[in-house]
Amino acid sequence: MTKVVTVLMTLLGTAFAQIDRTCIDIAFNSETNTLSGKCQPRDNSGYIPSELDLNDCFGYDGTTITSEKVAVPIEAAVAHDVSSDKNPDQNPESLSSVPETSQKSQPVTLDLLPTEVLLQISGEPGKDQDTISAEEFKSLCLLSPPLSQVYLKFYYLGDSCGAFRQAVRSANIKAMDRCAQFGAAPDTTWELPESDGCKCISERRHIHHRPIDELLESVYLGKVPIENAMNALRWLLERRFDMKEQKDQAWYEANTHCDHFPDFLITMLSKSPDHVYTEGICQMIKLIQSYGYSLPFAMNLDTYWHLDERERLSPGLIRKPLDEALRSHCPPYLLEVIMQDYIRRRVDFSSTHVVPPAFMESWAGKHKFAYEYTSDSEVFIQDQQWWKFTNLLETTWGIFLDLVDPSTNWAEQYRGEASDILEQKIKILAKYGILNEIEEEMLGSIVEAMRSMTTPTKTSSITGVTDWDAQCCWDTFVKTLRPFTAIWEVHTVDNWTAGEADADTWGDAHRYHRFIIDREWDPYQMYHNYQLQNDQIRPTINRPWGSRGIAKGNDGRWVDREWTRVVRLQYLLPSQVKWLEGTCINHPVRTIDHWRLPKWDLGLSYGEIEKIVSERWTKLFLAGSIAPQSP
Repeated sequence: MTKVVTVLMTLLGTAFAQIDRTCIDIAFNSETNTLSGKCQPRDNSGYIPSELDLNDCFGYDGTTITSEKVAVPIEAAVAHDVSSDKNPDQNPESLSSVPETSQKSQPVTLDLLPTEVLLQISGEPGKDQDTISAEEFKSLCLLSPPLSQVYLKFYYLGDSCGAFRQAVRSANIKAMDRCAQFGAAPDTTWELPESDGCKCISERRHIHHRPIDELLESVYLGKVPIENAMNALRWLLERRFDMKEQKDQAWYEANTHCDHFPDFLITMLSKSPDHVYTEGICQMIKLIQSYGYSLPFAMNLDTYWHLDERERLSPGLIRKPLDEALRSHCPPYLLEVIMQDYIRRRVDFSSTHVVPPAFMESWAGKHKFAYEYTSDSEVFIQDQQWWKFTNLLETTWGIFLDLVDPSTNWAEQYRGEASDILEQKIKILAKYGILNEIEEEMLGSIVEAMRSMTTPTKTSSITGVTDWDAQCCWDTFVKTLRPFTAIWEVHTVDNWTAGEADADTWGDAHRYHRFIIDREWDPYQMYHNYQLQNDQIRPTINRPWGSRGIAKGNDGRWVDREWTRVVRLQYLLPSQVKWLEGTCINHPVRTIDHWRLPKWDLGLSYGEIEKIVSERWTKLFLAGSIAPQSP
């Protein structure tokens, strides 16, 4: 701004200059902030760019531009006077010729100034160190086509190729092409501000963005139509832009290679607002894979290992793409996409291995663990398990939410659609040989249970799903899985731990994938947590302690401290000193309180468990018939 004023003030009064056969007689009026004088521009055009030209050159938003509307600041603004014989709204072609010079001095608009004078005002990009801002120069260019030809390339290259960044954000293919024409479409990174810089739902906050990150963030925020985003993604892929996981994610702390695309793309599926969005994201995943990228083998490992043990036994955290693909809102062909990553590695799902195959080790990767102790800390890198377990309690929980929970955006278009979708997915899994006979039977029984349900769902209920309806739905799923808990290889636990890896099964052969029922998960506790987080159900909970103890925790989740006192106490009650009668032992031994909350595989419904917990609370803390000591 200061440079503009300085240069113009040097022209104050009357100046005569001969620059490249162009005669100029300029006067600057500091009171009115106007230029006046006689001028014969070198190109004799006086051309004002049309709206179409502005779109082509600068990606302008479409506002009609005239010389009156374009401001070139001089402290406040330079006044642009348009002579009465030139209509700024008329067709640009009709402005191709103007009188060369008026016999007397008259106000001169900047579109009549020759390029050389404008460059003196602004500073010449690439030569002068001190130039005006890109926005101010852009305003000058809009009023002078010759200057725009000089500056256009610098405009696209300026601000770290900011024009390309904005074009990708808006998925504007034409603007991306223009940037490429001027060599201003690099596969680069842009630093992000510390606060309010990244709105992606990646595991770790991004500190910089690549073109793919800018595009995915815009898709997630709903700023671009999904069809436009697909076209922009294809444009980036065709030009070999980087699509791998972000460098600032936990993967690179333990791995030097990466061939999978960002986890963020899978996580976006769980936040899908509608069918069109879901279909678009799945098509984007399929498109990226077709260019040789893999889906992530594991997800959110850093988050998972920072959870406490109880939080790991709760649904909600996506740990692999298959977890999300089995949800009702995801189309069946997404399973085929996941299976392709195994096929390209020539995986035979019926085979077992003791030594992990090299191609699976590379895909699964390593993870860096850090344990903080009081006086010391331990940091080590551990190979991740190359086989996968899918916990059917978690799978059925996702389907349960799709059927009854109002917070999920997907809903059946007709009663039974969810069971039809799951049946199609079972056929795909069977086609690729991923299921053994027991697993296929388990999944088939889930489909049959869904079709036998008579309780209201989001689709069939006009007034909404009640707590009782939701309980009946979940009890149906639990009842379906209960018979399979008698099978040892099904009712098992994933013993892989951070410190010891696969210590409990060293030397055992593993299949690439197994469907299990994790015996450490508690279906009763899962539904209890659901009751608390559901804003419609929580106020209706009726227990002896009323609303006492129900509060929001520091993490924003609702908890019921009185319920927890009873359920956790079963593990915390101290042992009692008793004499064993009828034995030869002549000294006291310690025994434990044998009261325990019944296991879910014994056949009780959630309503029966709720009654047992309420009665136990009354005896412990109200009637005082039981007085446990502090452990």
